[in-house]
Amino acid sequence: MRILHLLSSNKLSGAENVAADICMMFKNELEMSYCSPDGSIKDALKDREVNFIPLKKLNIFEVRNAIKNFKPDIIHAHDVKATVIATLVSGKIPVVSHLHVNANNMSVISIKSLIYFISSFRVKKIISVSESCLEEYKFKNFIRNKTVVLKNIIYENRLKKLIEKDNKKYDFDFVYLGRLTYQKNPERVAKVASQVLKKCQDARFGVIGEGELKSEMEKIFREEGVIDRVTFTGRLPYPYKALKSAKCMLMCSRYEGLPIAILEAMALGVPIVSTPVDGITDLVENGVEGFLTSDDEKLAESVQSLLENNELFLEMSSNSITSFNEFNNESDYRNRLSDIYIKVINISLCNK
Repeated sequence: MRILHLLSSNKLSGAENVAADICMMFKNELEMSYCSPDGSIKDALKDREVNFIPLKKLNIFEVRNAIKNFKPDIIHAHDVKATVIATLVSGKIPVVSHLHVNANNMSVISIKSLIYFISSFRVKKIISVSESCLEEYKFKNFIRNKTVVLKNIIYENRLKKLIEKDNKKYDFDFVYLGRLTYQKNPERVAKVASQVLKKCQDARFGVIGEGELKSEMEKIFREEGVIDRVTFTGRLPYPYKALKSAKCMLMCSRYEGLPIAILEAMALGVPIVSTPVDGITDLVENGVEGFLTSDDEKLAESVQSLLENNELFLEMSSNSITSFNEFNNESDYRNRLSDIYIKVINISLCNK
């Protein structure tokens, strides 16, 4: 069976990690290729030994040509744009659509939610990474019967393999890991982190990622007088050692799916301090693997408590690893996804 994973982004982030992990998991079972616009994702896939089909742009002509050359049995589209294009050019090839994030513009009548709704009629199966991704979609009742919830996991061998590639040393006390975009609310991260840095005079904060709101974060840190203890690393090809150096990861997302960064942090024993949104609440129990609160002052206090109370940090670190091992069932995930592929193929054969 040949699976073409189609994505619209040319950089590594959550959905991209999921698609790459799937390719790695099935390496000896199914023939898979990762297809997206060319960019920095190329190097990330090379490190993972994942076959990459680069596109000049994600458009009908480029994708049609990729399909012609690879000849997939299934197209697995990992975002709305990729789903729309896949359904336009797939012909008789079945399309699986993967909803990775509970975006605000999918919960209301918008161009994005409407286009996805129209495209969904040509999709054989929809995978949602959390219940909220499905339940908060505006047209959920029209796609419910073809949707299955399959919560994200990470391919643990990927962490073990890539963490060894980073020879740098890091001295972060707490970190943020992710894109610096509206969804992740980096301005709020900067405000909360500034409160922590003012109370913990020797603490250092690492911002791991890149995005259009970097300058807004820098402005806040300067205004708060703590910029000298903040390091912007940019996008790290291997962020795992930097993440593992910290006593907690701070997140203030407006909405999420089921964040890969949180799974990675838990695997490495790093407690989470976050706003209680969407799939995060499926992974983190307040007071167990970290702290969940919508109050900025309490977010800052939670980070401070982990930095200053080593016993608390060790307890939550251990809890995080235990919970990760219970949640991250690679065998079950692989079996369920394989079953989805087989059913999609069978449905397509029956419809011929």
